[in-house]
This record gives sequence, C-alpha cells and structure tokens, in this order.
Amino acid sequence: MSIDPMHGARLTGRGLCLLLALCWPLAGYGQEGQYRSKVMIDPGAGLGGEAGLSIEELERQISSIGDSYAKSSAGRHLARHFVEKGEYDKAIEYYQTALAASGLSDVANREMLRELAQVYLLNQDYASAASALERALRIKLVPDATDYLLLAQAYYRLGKLVQVVSALDPISERGLTLTVEQQRQALALYYQAGAYAQCEKLLTQLLNLEPDNPDNWHQLAAVYLQQGKRKQALDQLVLAREKSVPFREQDTMLLADLQAVNGNPYGAALTLEDALANKAVPVDGRNYRKLFQFWLQARENERASAALVQAARLSGDIDLYLYLAQLQMEQESWQPMYQTMLAACKNQLQDKYVGKANLLLGISQLKLGDEASARRSFINATLIGGAGAQAGQWLEFMKAAPPTAREARGIVGVCHGARDKQVAADEFIGDSAADSVATEATSQPGAAQPGAAEPPVAVDTKTVPRMKFFYLNYKKPFAQLASDAKSLAMAMGVALVKGGGSVDGPLQIIAQGEGDGGVLQLGFPYRGSPSARGKYKTLAAPPFKCAYLVHSGKADELAAVWAEFLASVERAGYELTDERRVIFQIDRGGGAGGARLELQVGIK
Repeated sequence: MSIDPMHGARLTGRGLCLLLALCWPLAGYGQEGQYRSKVMIDPGAGLGGEAGLSIEELERQISSIGDSYAKSSAGRHLARHFVEKGEYDKAIEYYQTALAASGLSDVANREMLRELAQVYLLNQDYASAASALERALRIKLVPDATDYLLLAQAYYRLGKLVQVVSALDPISERGLTLTVEQQRQALALYYQAGAYAQCEKLLTQLLNLEPDNPDNWHQLAAVYLQQGKRKQALDQLVLAREKSVPFREQDTMLLADLQAVNGNPYGAALTLEDALANKAVPVDGRNYRKLFQFWLQARENERASAALVQAARLSGDIDLYLYLAQLQMEQESWQPMYQTMLAACKNQLQDKYVGKANLLLGISQLKLGDEASARRSFINATLIGGAGAQAGQWLEFMKAAPPTAREARGIVGVCHGARDKQVAADEFIGDSAADSVATEATSQPGAAQPGAAEPPVAVDTKTVPRMKFFYLNYKKPFAQLASDAKSLAMAMGVALVKGGGSVDGPLQIIAQGEGDGGVLQLGFPYRGSPSARGKYKTLAAPPFKCAYLVHSGKADELAAVWAEFLASVERAGYELTDERRVIFQIDRGGGAGGARLELQVGIK
C-alpha cells in the first residue's frame, strides 16, 4: 500500500502482509483431517434390521433392497465406512445411492449432503462440492453458517470470486452467528475476493471481540487503504498508538506515510524521527532519506538538512552528498558545505560525478577564502564533462590565471575519478602562482574587489509546478503590504478552511506588470475545492519558469536586493517576463522577527 513516489512499493508490501495473515485459516481447510473431523460417523445409526450384516454382505445386497428407508440407511452406513477408510470414490458412490433412494428426512439428507461436500473437497472436486452444498442450502430448513463457509471455499478453489462473495453475504443477511474462528475464515475469503467493505465490517466486529489483538487494528487500517480511505486508515493507526497497541516496523512506516499523504508532513517527520531514535525502524540511509523528505515537505529546512547529512553518511550515496551540498550552498553554510564535499570525495568517484563535485568543492573553498584551492577545483571541473561551463565562469569571476600546460593534463585534487590523481585537501593552499595572478588581477582597473557581485552563474533557475491559488487582489501601495500581510493572511486562512479547503504552502505574492497598471495577488496555495466568496478568488496558476534567490536580510534591504537580482538575471542572458513572485518563509536561523523570502522572476 504505497502513498509517494517513495511510498508506492511500501503499501503494496503491507497489503501482502495482511493477505498472508488472513490466509492462514484457509490452509487448514485443505488438510484431510479438517474435513474428516466434521464427517460424523455412527456405524450403527439407522440400519434397523441390516445392523447385523457385514460390510461385504451389505455391499452385495444394497442394490436389491426395496425399502427406501433401509436403502438410504445402508448407503449412508457404507459411505461413512469408506470415508473412514480413505476410499473417497466409493464413499461418494454410496452417498449418491443413499440420497437417490430418498428414504430419509430432510434433516438427515442435508447432513449427508454436507458430508458428501466435504468428501468432494478432500477429493479436490470443487465443482461437485459446490453443487452438493447448493443442494443442501435449497432444503427448506434453518441454514447453518458452516454450509455457506464451505460453499464459499469451494468457489474460491474454482477461482469464482464473485460467487465467493455471494455465498458469504447471506450469513449476515440471515442473521447467522459466526464463531471468532469462522469470522476469520470469512474474512480471509472476503479479502481474497476483493470484498473490502465486508472485510471492514468483520474486522470491526473482531476488534470489539478482541481489542487486545494487534492484528485486528492493523488489518482494519490495511482494509481502509484498499478502499482508498486514507483518513480512516490514519485515524485507525493513531488510535491504535494511543492505546499502546504494538507496532511493527512496517506499521510505523505506514503511519508516517499516511500522516504525510493526509497533509501532515510535520507529524510524519516526528513519527519517523522518534522511531529512528528508539530503533523501532532500521537506522539506515533509506529511512533518513525519507525523514529528509518529510522535513522538506514541512518546510523545516534545518531539520531537513540534518536528516540529509545522516542519510548521506549512512548510505554513502554520492547523489545525496551533492544534493546536500547544494542545499547548504542555498543556506550559505559554507563550512558545512566544504565538509560535505570532503566526505563525498573521500573515495574515488564515478566519472559522471567528478565535474560537479569539483565545482561544488570549489565554490565552498572560494567562499571560505581559499582562492588557490578553489582555482584548482574549478580547473579540474573544466577538464571533464558535466560542469565545465559553470566552472569556467567562476574562474573568470575570480580573475584566475588560465591553467598551465601541466594543470591541463589531468585532474589533480580531492574529488577524483579512476584516472585522476588524488591529493590532500590542503595541497594547493598558498599556491604562489595562483596568488601572484590574483594580485595582478586585483591591481588592474575594473578588477573585481572584495564584496563585488556574484557572477552570472550564481543565478539559479527552476520551474515551479502548477499551483492552485486562493488569493485576494491587493490594491494599496506595495510599501504598505509589509504591515498588512499578517492580518490579511490570518483572515484569508480562516476563510479558506471555512470554504472547505486547506493551506498547501506558505504565503506568497504574485505580481503581474509594474507601476500603476500592475496587479498584486496575495494568497496561499491550497488543496481541496473551497468556495471563494466576497473579496477572495481562486485560480489555477500554470507552471512557472523562473530565476530565484533566497533572501534572509533586513526588510529595508529588499529593494536593493531585488534590483541587483533582476540585473544579475539579465546579465546571465535571460529574457524576463512581467511576472514576479515572493514566497514568505519563517527564518529559523536569523533571529527574532526575521523573514526569509524567496524572490522569483519569470524567464523565457
């Protein structure tokens, strides 16, 4: 039963676990002893004057018995004898003889049909077993739940799943009582027939009868999932946890996945984090990667980074290391980024990773003031495919000396491939050639000075997916929005929930055009189908290709940051559209009252 891309394989496995748990009662039915124990045999019952005859004599004479009662009684006696002997073909023959003579009451005939059906089942003749049981149920007597269970099993063996359900449904329709064991047998048959609504009813009854059985709690949650009832499945597991019902690893993971798909990634992250701390689930890279995804969905970037660090460390997955380094770069966490790249490059890399690894390592080295090592890392990145163009732009920005013939021969550095030379991280610190070139470059007119703008390559781009947006048009001056945003957002969130929707992302502004003719839309991404009334509206925003920048500074710096950001995007060669977006996020590292904004500008 799976909920996310990472989540699709998990859910299916959970359903299989439930199937195995439910199927065990059926296994017993296939054993000979199960049926033989139910074939009630009384060798002397109802024989009358024939009681003194041996089996051989009775076999010879049965065809000549004229009295229907005596013939039916003799046939039943012979049939039961051969059941005990394990000679099922002979037993079937004499049951048919006894029934054909029509000498016994309806009660006795129904009992013989039940016995005959069980012998057919032992003989793996499931079609004949079903026919015998159908005939028994047509007799106008109060039915027995066992007959319906046996009939359903015969149909299951024949692969007739629709008939399995139609055989079991009359049990509840006629108000027949099942033992706990029989309820489990019916549950297994219903589940394999795909009748999950009936499974839900039976499991609810079993849960009332056996509240301390953890299987009942978890199987009911799985049956809810089979019906697409994710919220009920979540509620079931949450209640089970509150009542201290034991959870297995897969149950805990299912709870976390359900919390995430039901719109509570924060709760999902807490559930998984607690399970990892208590070793209720494997402490491995796979589970820390899932924890990272939950924290990222919850927009807890610092916690997401911490989880990703653990995922990379435990798995050694180079893709995770590179992703983590990019995340740390966005957060301007230069020292952690540098340490991440050293860990990533501890071992030899596949060639496809060498270029990007050297690029990221070089950026971290440059930001930490080690220009000589950064220069060599960027040169390394230009010598192999993947990130050469970006590395070249960084070298141009640094005003670095071009690579010497020796440097251009091959990659020498921390991040290396199979054909490259590995050296220590501090190999190039204080490199005199690089220092002299840097000195020369900074002495030239117009050379980049400390504090100069980032190079064009620093512009990041992405495509924001299609978004459903609940908003109002803001018609006051933009400068006043800072003071109005909080109260407007609170009122809007209340209106959205009352209208039948829920918030699906942080507050944001969408601006179309500039000046007096521009339009400002303030609102939230949303889920559901809310009704928008009064000043509130909804729209389906198409995918948005943009350049973006994360800003965590002071509010009075924003205008200058915007201007520099737009200029950088244009210098990078992009053509701007007239759409701008601002996404508000809580700054968890910038002090009280800090604001973390993501600035986005549309590009063609």
